[in-house]
Amino acid sequence: MKVAVVGCNGWGRVHLHALRKIGTEYYVFSRDEEKAKECMKKYEAKAYFTKYEDVLRSDTDIIDLVVSHDKHFEMGIEAMKAGKHLMLEKPIARTIEEAKGLINFSREKGVKFMVLEQFYFDSTVRKAKELLPNLGKLSLILVRSTHFNQPKEWRAVKEKMGGGALIDGGVHFIDTLLNLGGEYEEIKSFCRKYFSNMEGEDTTVASFKFTGGHLGLLIYSWSIKNPPKVPAFEIYGEKGSLVEDPNSRVPGKPYGDIIFNGERIEVEKVDPIEVEIREFLKAVENNTEVPMKPEIALRDLEAVLKIYDECNP
Repeated sequence: MKVAVVGCNGWGRVHLHALRKIGTEYYVFSRDEEKAKECMKKYEAKAYFTKYEDVLRSDTDIIDLVVSHDKHFEMGIEAMKAGKHLMLEKPIARTIEEAKGLINFSREKGVKFMVLEQFYFDSTVRKAKELLPNLGKLSLILVRSTHFNQPKEWRAVKEKMGGGALIDGGVHFIDTLLNLGGEYEEIKSFCRKYFSNMEGEDTTVASFKFTGGHLGLLIYSWSIKNPPKVPAFEIYGEKGSLVEDPNSRVPGKPYGDIIFNGERIEVEKVDPIEVEIREFLKAVENNTEVPMKPEIALRDLEAVLKIYDECNP
């Protein structure tokens, strides 16, 4: 199985680190030849590309797109036209039309397509879902992430992002909230830009009314300096509480252990990026269903865009 990682900056390097641990054959792409060479050497890739057209013409089986949001649709369609299976860094796209276009085209071409949303594969989230029935009827789910970030280059441009902080980093926590909360009936939200240098919003507060009767609250911000260490998610029900423990987090994994009604439950400390890529490669090799259907990424994007619509009627 041959993988071409398109993008040699931040998250592209994270993917390369995971691929090196997995042990499959992989290649790197950057339009900057010096950067491509450096990336190839550092991550022990097989070779490098500097033209996307050459990636498309190559004998690689899978293209892993780690590019700006505005390039997801265009470059994703080109990859699938070339018969390549596609891994795409979140979010799936900037608009519902782009997202559905990618999903429909993957089916038309008969290629595997998955959005890389590592929070979906996080062992803490999976354990929390397993434990949820023990809480009985739910009342409230709180998911939050607050820190300070001054984005650079395309991440500061609203048109390229498709929004602001929420569609980029916040979509991870939307994914967690919806995986834990289920289907929802209504969203109410507020979005503002405070202290960041970006064009889009840097802070969002959104409330969800779930079909099961419970409520959800999302707090996400790139504008909080020196935030306290608090649980990333808390779940409350008639039989107690389930809380993520921030003090047990390890590098490369978003969430720590679980505190269930005051008792610690340790979760497996595995890199969810390695898990998602490994499972996708297995789906391609065995011609089975991808481990995270792209409709889940579409669901997450729809929630983000509904929050934006609510913020800017």
